[in-house]
Amino acid sequence: MYTLLKSAKQYRGIPRVLIAALAMWTGSPFADDSIENFQIHGFLNQGYFLSSDNNVYGSSSDSNGSFGLTEIGVNASTRLLSNLGFAVQGIYRHAGEVSDGARIDFALIDWTMIERENYQMGIRLGRVKNPLGFYNETRDVAFTRPSITLPGIYQERSRNLFLSSDGGQFYWNHTSPVGDFSFQLNAGNLDDDLDEIERNIFSVSPPGKLDPKPSYMGKLEFENIEGSTRLAFSYANVEMDYEPAAVDFFSAGNLAFELYILSLQQRIGEDITLTGEYLRTYNSVTNMGRYYPDFEPVSESYYLQADYQFHPHFRATIRYDASYNNIDDRDGERYSAITGNPDYAAYTIDYMFGLRWTPKSSWMIQAEYHKINGTNKLSYADNPDRSETEQYWDLFALQVSYRF
Repeated sequence: MYTLLKSAKQYRGIPRVLIAALAMWTGSPFADDSIENFQIHGFLNQGYFLSSDNNVYGSSSDSNGSFGLTEIGVNASTRLLSNLGFAVQGIYRHAGEVSDGARIDFALIDWTMIERENYQMGIRLGRVKNPLGFYNETRDVAFTRPSITLPGIYQERSRNLFLSSDGGQFYWNHTSPVGDFSFQLNAGNLDDDLDEIERNIFSVSPPGKLDPKPSYMGKLEFENIEGSTRLAFSYANVEMDYEPAAVDFFSAGNLAFELYILSLQQRIGEDITLTGEYLRTYNSVTNMGRYYPDFEPVSESYYLQADYQFHPHFRATIRYDASYNNIDDRDGERYSAITGNPDYAAYTIDYMFGLRWTPKSSWMIQAEYHKINGTNKLSYADNPDRSETEQYWDLFALQVSYRF
């Protein structure tokens, strides 16, 4: 499995992902015995983006906009034994200039060590999704996320780093008279495709590269017995070393991120749902040399969202979303003085209104409008020169999704 996961990073075509997913299942000696438990599902998302200024998923600021977000996924799962399961998902993703290729999204063996009437405990080994907030584990599946673009706590620039781990996950689920409790703890190696994060940290493309060290993430979640209230607390501890090139103006240093996420969701009646999440990140950059003094900013992101299911097939969403690179420099003045970038590149305040139409359970069409102040969520690949961006801008997004 390790060899396949390693080679999956090289895949750039959809057929290879499908072949890998099927090969991993059919290669099991239990395949014939578990055919009745075998399931295969998939999804397709195609987005369109048009912005007044700045680029999102390609050249969205052009008059014709951009069809630069395409996501295709196929997953398969089966039970090899009553307490042993297997699941794999292959993803092809084109996201503007940020990414264009295929990868194994997850591929894991699930061993349920203990299963009783009211609790369950087990481990998952392989490539496992990282349990952060309400939406990180299913962020590629449009039907499970709250909008076309996710809130700021799920930054696209750090998507590769936090999406999944090659390692293991311990999980525990418990059903009590007051509701359901779940706990997940991950340990493993993170993805090393970190071009966007490198540009974000150094404000340039550094000659060297970041090398993630083994990291740890966990989430404790509660849902009451009526299903109207959800609470979650997530934590992540991530470290990376900087490996300088032969000729480099940065030294061999260390970067560390400690994340805390508090998530709350409350349904009011049958039609209205309020959701809010708060992220605080303690960042540490040390021993990078004289051109990058030691730095320990604290970042912050949060949002409040309301969903109104005003018809069985229609849902409206409004959201206030804020993100700051440094809570001690919310207006970005110090950031601008140090980096030379505009001060508004250090924060984003985003007002969003969206509408979702689900004519059938397998089809969904979404549209949303954003009025935005700031640019710290923009990708560097789509916006390489921060001085050419605009502080105040508008974004319209449309997406069609299908699943089977």
